[in-house]
Amino acid sequence: MAWDIAVAGTVHVDEITTPAGHSPEQLGGSAVYFALAAARFAIVHLNGIVGGDRAAGFAALLDEAGVRRDGLVVSDRATFAWHARHDFEHWVAVDTSSDEGCDPEWRPCLPEAAATAPVLFLASLRPSLQREVLEQSGARLIGADSMTEYTGPQRDAVREVVHACDVLFLNRSELASLTGAPVTTWRQEAIAMCGVGRLRAVVVKGGPTGAALVTDDGVISRPPAKVEKVVDPTGAGDALAGGFLGACAAAERDDADFFITALDAGLRCAADAISEFGLAGLQHP
Repeated sequence: MAWDIAVAGTVHVDEITTPAGHSPEQLGGSAVYFALAAARFAIVHLNGIVGGDRAAGFAALLDEAGVRRDGLVVSDRATFAWHARHDFEHWVAVDTSSDEGCDPEWRPCLPEAAATAPVLFLASLRPSLQREVLEQSGARLIGADSMTEYTGPQRDAVREVVHACDVLFLNRSELASLTGAPVTTWRQEAIAMCGVGRLRAVVVKGGPTGAALVTDDGVISRPPAKVEKVVDPTGAGDALAGGFLGACAAAERDDADFFITALDAGLRCAADAISEFGLAGLQHP
């Protein structure tokens, strides 16, 4: 048996342009990328909101992957839409814009199965929403993500969430924004964060350079898993977190000694995610 996993995050429709091409409309969102990766390992309970215009498509997608969607609220408004172009030179999303749709309506209300799941992932959300999810969960292993939209302007609120979690997933820019330190000191800053509150590890995502597992014992770096061609890096970080926490759930382990094995699983999921546009690489690895 594996531990169940709950995730709270976004459910979006994306328009993505990369050097590999253009995908005008693909299903996505942080909760969905995470859920499809984690569902390879354990039962996943997804919590978020989707518009009625895309509810049927997401239902079919999640059902095929075996993801439980009793925590997915369906709104009369349109689904959040994100538009972005990925730059493979600097590995950042540029020219981004969005139509928020139904997202502002959502307030966390975890069903019992999600609230009692031993593993929880707080995907990129406003820290106030992440805090509400935390207050409803009894998870023993909690992971969290964020983005510069929050790590800078809402630094204190993000830190409050981080200190109530076991594993933090950030890239170097997000970490620098959260700590206020230069990007070049990410190792020292991540080590200093471990042991504050509940936090035991920081996974520092490096895109094409792989990722590093940081604990108060030091830093272990891992290269990216091999992929024939990078097509679309959207959701790679969420897929990494899904593989990481999914591996922990499958092994029923939440000790730091297992985290490097979990990171390797996460990197494999991230490689699958970037190999095709949208969620296709996670659907058909």
